[in-house]
Amino acid sequence: MGGPKDTIPPTVTKYTPKENQKNFKDKEVVLDFNEAVVLNNPKDEIIIIPSPGKKTEFKLRGNSVVIVPENPWKDSTTYNINFREGVKDQTEGNVAKDKKGADVHLAFSTGPIIDTLSVSGHVKNGIDEKIPENITIALYTSDTFNIFEDIPEYFTKSNKEGNFSITNLKSNKYKLYAFDDKNKNLKAETRSEKFGFLSRTIDLDSAVKGLEIGMVNIDTRPPKLTSNRNQADINTIRFSKSMASYRIVTDTPVVSTFSNNQTEILAYYPIVSVDSMKVRIEAIDSTHQKVDTAIYIKKSDKQRIKEAFKVTPGEAKYNVETNQFNFSVTFNKPILAINPDSIYIRYDSATILPLKFKSLKYDTIFNRMSVSEVIPIDSLPKSLSVTLAPSYLISVENDSSKTASSSLRLFDAATTAILFVTVQTKEPHFIIQLLNGQNKVVQQEVDKKQLTFKYLTPESLKIRAIIDTNANGKWDTAIYPENREPERTVYFINTDKKFEVPLRANWEVGPLIFKF
Repeated sequence: MGGPKDTIPPTVTKYTPKENQKNFKDKEVVLDFNEAVVLNNPKDEIIIIPSPGKKTEFKLRGNSVVIVPENPWKDSTTYNINFREGVKDQTEGNVAKDKKGADVHLAFSTGPIIDTLSVSGHVKNGIDEKIPENITIALYTSDTFNIFEDIPEYFTKSNKEGNFSITNLKSNKYKLYAFDDKNKNLKAETRSEKFGFLSRTIDLDSAVKGLEIGMVNIDTRPPKLTSNRNQADINTIRFSKSMASYRIVTDTPVVSTFSNNQTEILAYYPIVSVDSMKVRIEAIDSTHQKVDTAIYIKKSDKQRIKEAFKVTPGEAKYNVETNQFNFSVTFNKPILAINPDSIYIRYDSATILPLKFKSLKYDTIFNRMSVSEVIPIDSLPKSLSVTLAPSYLISVENDSSKTASSSLRLFDAATTAILFVTVQTKEPHFIIQLLNGQNKVVQQEVDKKQLTFKYLTPESLKIRAIIDTNANGKWDTAIYPENREPERTVYFINTDKKFEVPLRANWEVGPLIFKF
């Protein structure tokens, strides 16, 4: 009661076996401490490599911690035990340390040799700047292992900074994987756990440092077509997982689109005299696995509640110096017709500028439309809007769109900022992107080392580089069946160790030196 707070951690006074001891033959490992200690989630925090079994016991015996392996220690094997935060004092929860003040660690061998090789590196999210914590890093040596079924021979966990190290390894060839082992079974679960890997085999004959693993959410299950339901003239084609794209092959054109999510396709039965029609469905998921099968679509006597036709205009932007106009709109049904006279820029209640686009793009799969073209505007009042008049769009079910509008944002030098970036890299292909607070790309450039980003909204932005390995102009995720890692990303960090670059109106910032 009272007195100064206890800030001194418990210290190991004796190891059994001794650090780096060879020919250890006892059944138990014992660590003695200079004060009473408690165990803190030992099955997760205390990592033994290689594992002596999931049912290994951790006990307290006075001021000592005792480890009783489920399986006997293997002959001629080096064991590495990292205690991390598994042992603390009873009063303030101070994490135990060794006599030098370092984290508690013990290595010993049941044979005449101590293995000394190691691998180390860090894990990161594949596409954003965040660092995932407590990721399991696993090493496998067998050529026939299955990461979804087999337990790794060596493993550790990353720390809060994403760093990891596996020491006391034998000279061998290893495959390295990382996964967020939420259910703690030491197996990857691709549907629910983040996942990453190195595509190359590590031929370990000396210490390997600086490995980087990008973590992504990927579902490696083979996709399947699971059902085909019909109501009235709509056929709902469902898959076992989200698909990246699809194609319906048939002699008679069929209007179709993804549903609210990409696990379903809505196919609208055409006006034909036959009761059913055979079509071929070709679909591909994000891991390049395919579904290619024939099905029948048809009309049905089943009634359905007709969904209202909804049209949502996106942000409209106009650069007053370049006359560049950008606009997008999304909708919930495929489009049958577009009335080009029913969209315009409104100046006031009496003045409008009709828009008849040459650059209109219509994405039939995702139900969206976009425009990007030069449109001279003579007069620029402070308040402008883009208006979609009634019946601008007619859906495949002959619904007419209602009136909708979107404010037109004006961009000029006085109200925006300029950012200069100088890239220093040996990578042949890369993409430099500016991201806003919602991680949305506001501008980007490809394969340029001297960059000038103009007309930027006054806000804080992040700068991201994508190492565009296949030079296709976009970031590609991991494809596990093809042993392909996600394309690497790098974020610019300023001298204050921050990712954000603040911008203000009528400012010029930079040049910022971006090395990767």
